[in-house]
Amino acid sequence: MLDEKVVAGMALFEGLTPKERKHVLALCRERECTAGETILSEGNYGEEIYVLARGKIRIELTVTDAADFVTVEQITDGQLFGELALADRRNRSAIAQCETDCSLITIRCKDLLSLLETEHRIGFVVMRNLSRILATRLRKTNAKLISSVIKG
Repeated sequence: MLDEKVVAGMALFEGLTPKERKHVLALCRERECTAGETILSEGNYGEEIYVLARGKIRIELTVTDAADFVTVEQITDGQLFGELALADRRNRSAIAQCETDCSLITIRCKDLLSLLETEHRIGFVVMRNLSRILATRLRKTNAKLISSVIKG
């Protein structure tokens, strides 16, 4: 059973009041997954965002037409993934696969966006946090790219 502490610990909802977190909690669903299960498939339409409550997830990108994959991120407890669906409503850009049995918290983008439009303070806080999360990930990606170019 989900409680407010779960939402309070999510970076996306940092800075919300207890009352505001209850609005978000009402949108959260739990999902159990097994090791090897694919959560997100590259190219599929994104309808949900996810927070890993327990386990380990690998984020991969397809690098050639021959179905070669490269791991670009390891998701651990408490981390958000699938967030680009909330930002741009486009198809998934990566694959997310469980490395271990996992517990996820899912939120439908449509429901969260509806809440953000009606509760303006929640909307501001969540979008500010989302921009911080995306900026951090972009900086990390830039550093990896520079490192790979230098190493040649």
